[in-house]
Amino acid sequence: MTQSSAKHVHLTGWLFLIGLSCASLVVSPFVLDFTLTARLVTFSLFLLLSLVFVKGKEIFKVDIILLSAFSYTFFCALSYIWALNKSEAIFEICRTTLAFFAFTFAAYIFQKNKDHFLNYFLKFCILLVFIGFGFAVYQALELKNFDKESIYIVTGINGHKNLYSSFLFLNLCFVILAFLKHKGSWKILSVVAIILTLTMLVFLRTKAVWIGSIVTVLTSLILFGFLNFKRLPKLNGYLLVIIIMIACNIAFMVFLKPIVSKGIDYNKTVSGKQELDKERLILWDKTIDMFRKHKVTGVGAGNWQIYFPDETLKGLWRAEDLNFTFQRPHNDPLWILSETGLIGFNLFLFFIVSLLVFAARSLRRVSDKKEIREIIPAISFIVGFLVISFFDFPKERIEHLAWSSVMMAFVYVYARQNSDLHKLFQIRTSSTTSFAGILIMAGILATGILRHKGETFTRKMYDASYSKDYINAVRYAEQAESFAYSIDPTSVPLDWYSGNAYAGMQNYNGSYSELSKAYKLAPYNRNVLNDLASACAMQGNIAGAKKYYEEAIRISPRFDDAKLNLAALYIQEKNYQKASECLKTLLHDSERRTNYQKLVDAFLPK
Repeated sequence: MTQSSAKHVHLTGWLFLIGLSCASLVVSPFVLDFTLTARLVTFSLFLLLSLVFVKGKEIFKVDIILLSAFSYTFFCALSYIWALNKSEAIFEICRTTLAFFAFTFAAYIFQKNKDHFLNYFLKFCILLVFIGFGFAVYQALELKNFDKESIYIVTGINGHKNLYSSFLFLNLCFVILAFLKHKGSWKILSVVAIILTLTMLVFLRTKAVWIGSIVTVLTSLILFGFLNFKRLPKLNGYLLVIIIMIACNIAFMVFLKPIVSKGIDYNKTVSGKQELDKERLILWDKTIDMFRKHKVTGVGAGNWQIYFPDETLKGLWRAEDLNFTFQRPHNDPLWILSETGLIGFNLFLFFIVSLLVFAARSLRRVSDKKEIREIIPAISFIVGFLVISFFDFPKERIEHLAWSSVMMAFVYVYARQNSDLHKLFQIRTSSTTSFAGILIMAGILATGILRHKGETFTRKMYDASYSKDYINAVRYAEQAESFAYSIDPTSVPLDWYSGNAYAGMQNYNGSYSELSKAYKLAPYNRNVLNDLASACAMQGNIAGAKKYYEEAIRISPRFDDAKLNLAALYIQEKNYQKASECLKTLLHDSERRTNYQKLVDAFLPK
């Protein structure tokens, strides 16, 4: 490497390191989610700058691991074609692409200047523990008691308690590496950081992280034991990958649904603390049903939240009675399976399994015990993180994507150097490929900025709608909307808010137009269906109104608003028998129900 080339690698490494730092710390008080878009914008900005400063022609040797990572990312991008909601597809594609760039860029830096980059990155990971702990202590001081529900306000430097816990888990891997690599005061600080991290993991009581931690320890013990057994059969690495993939597919396609169903049935026989996580099991069950309708290619990146209500909200009382919405299934593998189908799921699975298999196989080829002590924890933490991902949604968050990408890149570089991983072909970078990478990253940055702008105006739209300032509600909705942002963080289209604002101004044509657009973006949202039905009724389209009301009731059997509106249509038609049948299905008492019942009773025979 020439002096000029080394200088550029050094600079790009620093920019990448600053981007990683921002991806875990930056917040924005102007948006609804303080961390998500702000961290995407900052991380993509520094990755863009890193790409700009990459100089010279590089040769990338493409193996099966790198190819499968690229193929999964490409297929996610391809799913934009059949995704119903394009803006959410774009956002999910941006996150997936950002993770791929982070993985490849980290691998590039590890190959070029591993020790220098790790030295500073591991020190930052130690400092991050103290920063997060300080925020967590400040938040914990607000607690009146320390029961499980109360500690949800302890989010540290993340947007959610469970996300903070899973991020601490990821960061713990690097803090342990810091303990193994550093000396003197930084070694002492790493010990303190490990103790603080373990203390917080116990305090936060996130079961998924506890299970992942146990699996991590067991995996480490198995790998260390693996080195001591000399008579193990030597299987071809690619054959072993295929065997594991077949086993995983059988587990998800054959065994998972019955296990989840048994869990749901078990909950019906018990109550209280004996219940399993009822809501999560129902989410998984409905996600599997969604996948079975779109097996090959899935519903499209980012569109789980759009299609999920089609499986009905039955059993999810928070969604039906409290208008609570779900944006994810709390299971990243199922999330990938439902949105990208068998193709995307197996591409992702091939990447992960081949990475772990070839890294584990290469352990016996290394004579340096110090290097083995560093790589085994990294492999084990990846396995533990996959277990956590099975019960939660770290795939959604930029800091989790960044840290896990660096961890996988660390293992990947080790596997390439020490295993029988074959080169498939090689790519020589040029001004064209560099420009393409810069262009893609600029697109991700632009998407993040547009979504940040969208959430800023969405907050203003909420305030205007609440105060019945309908003109400004419509104006803010229009300013928030773009090709990259069309629904709010509760999966409700912005056009629904402007449609209701037009209705408040008694502009029923405008209301119908906006609600029709909202329906195209979210055709299974019960509120969109209910209000579109009302708009149809105002237009004189009674048949259309009935269709949408009935669809809203199918999706949410406890949704009394749609039932009352449907009953009102039957009363208007003087079909009192139908109106009475509709009113009998209501689950909540209200003044409107009482008035309708009196009216119906007056016309029905005693």
